Amino acid sequence: MLLVLKFGGGEGIDLESLSKNVAKLQNSDTKIVVVVGANAELSRVQKERGIEPKMITSERGEKSRWTDEATLGLLKEVYGDTAEKVADEINKSGGTALGQIASQDNLVIAKQHGRMRIVEDGKVKVVDGDLTGSIEKVAAEKISKILDSKKILVLAPPAATEAGAEVNVDGDKIAAKVAVELKTDKLIFFANTPGLLENVADESSLIREIPIAQADEFAVGRMKKKILSAKRAIEAGVGEVIFADGRLAENPIDAALSGNGTRVF
Repeated sequence: MLLVLKFGGGEGIDLESLSKNVAKLQNSDTKIVVVVGANAELSRVQKERGIEPKMITSERGEKSRWTDEATLGLLKEVYGDTAEKVADEINKSGGTALGQIASQDNLVIAKQHGRMRIVEDGKVKVVDGDLTGSIEKVAAEKISKILDSKKILVLAPPAATEAGAEVNVDGDKIAAKVAVELKTDKLIFFANTPGLLENVADESSLIREIPIAQADEFAVGRMKKKILSAKRAIEAGVGEVIFADGRLAENPIDAALSGNGTRVF
């Protein structure tokens, strides 16, 4: 089995439990790519160093972190440390993992957004200088060679540009692009909720299954981006997409594979 796992960067995610479960699965001959987030940790470090985190909203309604040179440097530090931390935990638990940022060896190539149109206080503004980008390609052959050498690959932003610079890219989109290029059996997103919820304030409102033919019916509100991303991944060859709870202290990946969370298929 070939899995791509995205470990969210929100509060409460149990990276130790997830990492131990990865090692267990590797020992059952499962090939795994892990993409890690560290959004909450980056915000904490920014505030610790006197930098107020800034979020922007595109015209399409997508939120992202404003990334200048200072933020990019911190992002590379924090996300790189998180990737190494997860890889170390996998190794301590009996697996074999390699942790690195996505720009290393040009594993993920992206194009810088450049001038952007954002919405601020209800008005559209044009801004320059944001060092974020859109993923153009992943080095599928290089990643496959790492997996074939019996190693788990743990990736984190930033990505590289064709010109050799680095840009901030969305970790969910890295995971989805890798899953599509490798035609993985399952793409699983772990966050600090049980899965996709009808009511974000009520964890008992978990949506268990979303057949791909009905995906558009569920793609509303805060779930829209996630469901449409899952739909595109499945249409591009991924077996199924699961949104699962990353807070579980025991075998959260096994739980997702056994039916916990939201399954899009």
